[in-house]
Amino acid sequence: MSAKKQKANSTPKMKLGIVSFTDPRREVHLIKKREEYIRKNHLELKQKLESDGFTVIDPQTEFRKQNKNNEIWGINNIEDVKEISKIYLHENISAIILGCWAWNEPNVPLALAKKMDVPIALVTKNDPLWPGITAVTSTGATFWQLSNNYHIKTHNRFIVSSKNDYQDLVSWARASCAVNYLRNGTLLLWGGSPALNMEHLNDDIPILKSFLIDDIITEDQNTLIERVELMLSKNQDRISDFIKWLNENNCRIIYDNKMTTEDSIKKQIALYFAAKDIILQRIESGVSIIGASIKCQPELSINYGVTGCLIPAFLPFPFDSEGEKPITSTTCEGDIKGLLTSALLFGLNKEIPPLFGDLKVITEDYFVIANCGGASAFYAANSNDPKISLSRSTIKPQCQGESGGAFGFYTPTTPDEATFAQLIRLDGNYILQFGVGKLSEKYQKPKNAWGESWPHTVVDLKIPKELFVKAIGSNHFSLILGNFKNEMKYIAKILSIPTVELDLAESVEGFLQNVN
Repeated sequence: MSAKKQKANSTPKMKLGIVSFTDPRREVHLIKKREEYIRKNHLELKQKLESDGFTVIDPQTEFRKQNKNNEIWGINNIEDVKEISKIYLHENISAIILGCWAWNEPNVPLALAKKMDVPIALVTKNDPLWPGITAVTSTGATFWQLSNNYHIKTHNRFIVSSKNDYQDLVSWARASCAVNYLRNGTLLLWGGSPALNMEHLNDDIPILKSFLIDDIITEDQNTLIERVELMLSKNQDRISDFIKWLNENNCRIIYDNKMTTEDSIKKQIALYFAAKDIILQRIESGVSIIGASIKCQPELSINYGVTGCLIPAFLPFPFDSEGEKPITSTTCEGDIKGLLTSALLFGLNKEIPPLFGDLKVITEDYFVIANCGGASAFYAANSNDPKISLSRSTIKPQCQGESGGAFGFYTPTTPDEATFAQLIRLDGNYILQFGVGKLSEKYQKPKNAWGESWPHTVVDLKIPKELFVKAIGSNHFSLILGNFKNEMKYIAKILSIPTVELDLAESVEGFLQNVN
């Protein structure tokens, strides 16, 4: 399978369905003008969504091309709904947008909604010439009264003639696609969970498979080690090429002949290639691997004698010495909820890898995310270009384990905000915690500090640090560039779980009151 196909098979699919409805009555006036109005709005919305990166599945337009003699353009009968639903099921759309531009009888969009177990948006324009508001409220009220399934009950309504409401629709659509990405994906855990007796990293896999992820596979770390030993004995050219690639892109490797030796660095590179190869082989066999977690301690770091720090550095990066490859969300320590969070963030923006790490430092103004030895190389320079990111990265001796280097950097300042998040569990219930903040370079790098060689990302803090520490439900965060707060709210609504906005004191205080 080519790298392009591998990437396509593991990248979020931003597929939406769109259908516009109309009045079934023949005795009303202005039928031709009404149908042209519906067609125009339908195609305009489709074009805007496509320009925002979505793939819009539109059987209706194809149906009407095949039947040019029919002056009715909107959908107003159950027979068409049956054919459209078959296409949507085949395409595995993430959500459906139901256009209620003029009057339509609610039973027809309801019939389609009942066949599709996906998020639903009712859309219209506030045009005084046509009863779109009447149609959308009538249809929505019918959906509420019958509430045939969860998505019918929790449908959303948007007036897309408003710029703000259109952007809200885009946020809802992104959130729907991100959830669908997880529900059709598989996580791969090397070593299972949890590391260092951190029980909060563990989770109930059958429950997760019932509402959020298609499958979770666990493999022993020996599956990696066996490949490493084979590579070291028979195919060191790949390792040499990787070192050459690092050097050509000005990534410094600092050897201390104890933690970072030629042998330990070679083993770390071989561990990365072993992980990459296993993922690509599973993708080629039809398994949609969307995330991986490596439990390094103690099986790799002590028992095998080297840390796996290049795995979280380069699996979530689109290039290596062998060229372009899929971005795979990656976490450490077997953090299942952290991996789900990283995959959700990647589902919102398939061009940027997610970052994962520990909450290491907090001050009045900022907090620092620093993973224990490696995080996506993208964040060394906020760039997918290895020439840029690797030149700001250094592989230095680790501060833990028997041997190995940490892939370290300090993420530069960004003009725009980033979104940080973590799915947590409290008393058996899932909660989505998230916030936004600009990345900065305020952190004063102390000499000889624990984990100084790790990757560090500094995020502006918007609430009192005491409040922040009291509320967070994990020592880990995932992060991605861009303000996706609205999308996170929609994700929580789709999953029917509560939220805590970690950049709003009121939200955090309310959460703490409920806990205490």
